[in-house]
Amino acid sequence: MVRAVQTRSLDAQRQILDAAVEVMLEHGYSGASTLRIQERAQVSRGRLLHHFPSRDDLLIAAVHHLAKARVGELPSGHTWPADLGERVDAVVEAMAATFTQGYFWAATELWIAARTHPSLRDALLEGERDIARAIRMAMDDFFGPELAARPGYDDFRDVLFTSLRGMALTTTFDPREEPTQRHLERLKRLARATLLPSA
Repeated sequence: MVRAVQTRSLDAQRQILDAAVEVMLEHGYSGASTLRIQERAQVSRGRLLHHFPSRDDLLIAAVHHLAKARVGELPSGHTWPADLGERVDAVVEAMAATFTQGYFWAATELWIAARTHPSLRDALLEGERDIARAIRMAMDDFFGPELAARPGYDDFRDVLFTSLRGMALTTTFDPREEPTQRHLERLKRLARATLLPSA
C-alpha cells in the first residue's frame, strides 16, 4: 500500500515536470505559469503545490529532470569508430546533436531569466554544475582513454562544449543548415589538429 502511494506520487511528480518543460518550451520562462503547467499536467492545484511550492523551484526541477534524462540517454557504450580520426568526427557530431534537444532550449530560458534574477541564478547554479560535470564525463567516455590522455584534451573538450552551445544559440535567429555544418567541419578540423597532431 505504501509503495503504491509512493509510486503514484512519483508518477505525478514526473507528470508535472514533463508538463513544465513543455509549457516553458511553448511559452518561455515568463509565460510558464503554474496554472498552465497544472492544466497541462492534469493535476489539482493542491497536488502541484505539494510537490513544488514555488514556480521557480518547479521550473528548475523540470529542466534538471529533463537534463538528467538526456545525459542518461547519451550513447554510453556506443560502438565508436576504431579509426581515431573518424572517432573524433563522430563524437563532434554526436555532441552537436545534444544541443538540438528540448532540454537545451528550456535551460536557455532559465539562464536568460537568471541574468536579472539573483535568486533564480543561485538556485540554478549547483544543478547546472552537476550536469556539466556529467556531460564532461560522458565526453571523456566518447573520445575514449587514448584521446582523453592527449595533451590539450581538457582545454579542447571545454572549448568544444562552449562552441557547440554558442552555435546552437545562433540558430534561434539563423536556422540555416549551411553555417551550422560549416562550423561543425571547423570543429572537426580543430579536434583532429589538437588530438591527432601527427595525423
